[in-house]
Amino acid sequence: MTSSLRCCLVAATVRALAPPPGSLAPPPGPSLLRSFVGIGLDGSPWQFMLTLKREGYDGATRVPLGPAGDYYFLLSPESVKRVVLEDAESYPRRFSVPLFRALDLDRGIVYEQGERHRSQKRRCIPAFENSASMASFLAAFDEEAAALAAGWRAACDRDGGSTRLDLYAETRSLTLRVVLRVTFGLDARTSDYENAEELSTIIGDYLEAIVATANEIPPLWQVYPPLSANYVRVTETLLPRLRFLVNDLIAYRRRELDDDGAAARSSDLLSILARDATLEDADILYILFDLIIAGSDTTASTIAAALFVLHEPRHAAALDRARAEAATLGDDLALDAVRDELPYHTGVAREVLRLFPPVPFIGRTSVRETDLGGAVPEGATMCWSPWFLGRDPAAWGSDAPEFRPARWLDDPVTGGAPTTFSWLPFGAGPRGCLGTRLGLTESIVGTARILRDFDLAFDRAGEELSFKYDLTLNLGASTTCTVSPRRRV
Repeated sequence: MTSSLRCCLVAATVRALAPPPGSLAPPPGPSLLRSFVGIGLDGSPWQFMLTLKREGYDGATRVPLGPAGDYYFLLSPESVKRVVLEDAESYPRRFSVPLFRALDLDRGIVYEQGERHRSQKRRCIPAFENSASMASFLAAFDEEAAALAAGWRAACDRDGGSTRLDLYAETRSLTLRVVLRVTFGLDARTSDYENAEELSTIIGDYLEAIVATANEIPPLWQVYPPLSANYVRVTETLLPRLRFLVNDLIAYRRRELDDDGAAARSSDLLSILARDATLEDADILYILFDLIIAGSDTTASTIAAALFVLHEPRHAAALDRARAEAATLGDDLALDAVRDELPYHTGVAREVLRLFPPVPFIGRTSVRETDLGGAVPEGATMCWSPWFLGRDPAAWGSDAPEFRPARWLDDPVTGGAPTTFSWLPFGAGPRGCLGTRLGLTESIVGTARILRDFDLAFDRAGEELSFKYDLTLNLGASTTCTVSPRRRV
């Protein structure tokens, strides 16, 4: 082939691939092969984001995945801000996992969209932002944390001064009991609702069964559902019973409201929703289901991860500083005093959420063609990652992978990053997490109370935190430890 003919063919190819005059080209990105190989070698799309950033990509980066379509990875805080806040109306739809769609769990406040999402959120805001509600939430957490500590002390007395336990399992039990009180207004020990204890047990079993189903390899529930014992248990036993109990409790709350106004005097979410005569029971059920899933395991993993990381030998100085601050903690901490009295623990919680966010990867689907440094078509999935944003050296510097709570003392707003959009474990904008303040407060106070009252010796001392992501951050059995009471001065 002559050089002139080769040049003509190259020019024709370029013209064929070029966008029409006046249109935008899609954002640049890796090839299909590079995308598949990169995600495979890195082990996750959020880790691949760090690789892409090192390779010079930035902003919205098109990542082709063959039959799965093109995805757009948001590799800068500015591009994330555009999608989740500034032009959120163009990306209202949260990308749902197939399991949630199969179980009809994508109809609540987390996955709903448009006016229905805005309406649901408006109804829930009073339960999470009202000062009286938040104060009652902290009081509920204090009571449940005290009950947890009493149980640990009793076990230590029984076992000769110390006892072994799975810290992650214990914190999951703690935060689930708090969610039951905050969301349903239930204390399983004292509630006059006769099915309170069963509801607590079913929710715990249900969450574990969903995680087990999501972790199946291969995903038997998708191939042929009857082959998956976990899926069968969820769909035929746990979910029907849970729906029955929640609907029964909704009816119970409505009767309370009709009889003597008891629900009107309560600040839990169910009582607030029950007062709204325009809300159907099905709407309330889907909202509550979302908040059960979103509000328990996420906080539990943050508390357990914080305690484990603090006890790594390389973080001995951080542990000493946290213990010294925890020793000053009283039993009646006011909500507004949490960050002032526990500034270092606030830094610990924020740093753990930066490095180990509960959800590592989030998708938003566009409803119209948009421009993000290039043309993004209608129906495209925009992907952003709290994991990537929290570990990006461009925002956090060369020590981005390091656990350094003091960065939040030096800069309480951004931790030294150039923008608050470099730290998004709770999201932002119209779809930001309703429970941000509650979850952060639980993590701060929970970690401090355990450090104040107990010594912990982890089985995996000297190792780094072991974890995986399924629906949320899962620590498995990596935080088994021996606990013994500390003498309070």
